[in-house]
Amino acid sequence: MKHFVFIFLLSYSLNLLALVEKTIHVEGQSTQSGSWMSFTSSEEVNFKKLFDLLSRSKSGERLLKEAQFKAAQTGQLLSDVVKVGDSSLTDTTLVRKFSPHSPDHVIYESRSVVYISRHLAWDDALLDLAHELTHYVYRESFNPYAESFNAKDFIKGTIEGQGGEVQAFMTECRVLKELFSSRVQSRSHCQRIENLRGDLSYTKAVELFYHVGPYYDRFHGQLKKRSIADDFQDLKSDKINFISSAYGVPYPLAALMEYELVLSKVCENDKKRLAYMQQGPRRGPASTSNSQLKFQQSYSSRCLEK
Repeated sequence: MKHFVFIFLLSYSLNLLALVEKTIHVEGQSTQSGSWMSFTSSEEVNFKKLFDLLSRSKSGERLLKEAQFKAAQTGQLLSDVVKVGDSSLTDTTLVRKFSPHSPDHVIYESRSVVYISRHLAWDDALLDLAHELTHYVYRESFNPYAESFNAKDFIKGTIEGQGGEVQAFMTECRVLKELFSSRVQSRSHCQRIENLRGDLSYTKAVELFYHVGPYYDRFHGQLKKRSIADDFQDLKSDKINFISSAYGVPYPLAALMEYELVLSKVCENDKKRLAYMQQGPRRGPASTSNSQLKFQQSYSSRCLEK
């Protein structure tokens, strides 16, 4: 039976701990010469070296094992999951399948691919790998077609959630501390999230990600319009620390922009599915029409009553 497949791409971009004197960190930017991809002409050999370097860190070794295990669950090797790209990011593709003859029956599948920028020096590529593998291994899957999909949870999940930007940043910091000199460590934001004992603080990291500088009034207004401003007490107009490379704005704004993009695609696909429901043969028990009515109400409330 032929299925109609609708695919949208979610790019979870990272903040690069660029090992230069910078205040704002942006993915995939490095002033150092000697790209890790110039090591040999073989992508496979270069990745093997990169994996080896990461495994010299206790945190990195554990992360690699967990990534290998997750890849194996879908019959893949780590080399099938991690690729070279023009920027470092984790692409998660959600595929929704249904037959036009039975649009009530929907199957969801998701898969992720990690890309490491070909343009980075070894140390930057190593930290990017640690960051992106954290997204790949730990990020919780979600269904944007579910009625519970909302802006507040998406923003918080992107930044604070399992496998989100904060956890990925803290993984970078652990690898940085385990593998690099104190001089190199001093050039990152990692020391800013240490507590009095010298341990990394999740709470302090969250606070840094919600510093949005001059974007504060604009973003706070958007949250207030959605009646969720009170849910973001860490939001401040303090100096920006991290910029999303995908959108060129602080992560909270980037997450809201991503949410709008995803919801737009969801509404587009739901409109097509609703058309199949309305045009298809009327078969099955009365529950089918009830299901159609419920779906139409959900579509209207999410996509038409904005």
